[in-house]
Amino acid sequence: MRFAHLWALAAVWLFLAPQAQALQMRFQCRMPNGTMIQSDRPCYSFSNPGSASAGRQPPVYYGPTEPGLRYQPAPPSIGEAPDHITYMSPRCSGLHDALRTAAARGLASSTVSEMRRNYQRECAENEAEARTRYASERGEKRQLAKVEQASQQRAHERTKLQEQQCGESKRILVTKKARTDLNDGEKAELQRFETNYRARCS
Repeated sequence: MRFAHLWALAAVWLFLAPQAQALQMRFQCRMPNGTMIQSDRPCYSFSNPGSASAGRQPPVYYGPTEPGLRYQPAPPSIGEAPDHITYMSPRCSGLHDALRTAAARGLASSTVSEMRRNYQRECAENEAEARTRYASERGEKRQLAKVEQASQQRAHERTKLQEQQCGESKRILVTKKARTDLNDGEKAELQRFETNYRARCS
């Protein structure tokens, strides 16, 4: 009885062991039509039964596929240099650029902190002066631009007014020249009017 029980356990183990091993094994196969499948059976079992004897190759076995590419975050943006940097001293502008590009160059945070402290100690005043100069010159440029714009507007209005006056003078000149009953005085006045018109409107 005891031996029968042991034989029964051995039989169950022999039956389950191959199945458990099969569950753990996976095959990636390329079928004859080119498709890829996953299976717990070797790839040759999917081939045409007569393929081996006929010299045709069975489906190709492939190992585990390579993992997908890891996500790589975009590098830190450097950004553009501020406009007032051109008014700073060469040393301070160089330190400013070095600090601005530190993250993109992969410098450690402790190094960046030390650079920032050095920059504040050496260049804080120089940068403040540069900002003031830049703001002042920018304000002057805006003021000059406003003056220039106002001047152009006045010139445009004068030109428009002159065009209107010349148009009216031309209309009067054409009307008077069309008359045939002018006396000598009116003819002399018409001649002076035409001379002025040509001087102003030609």
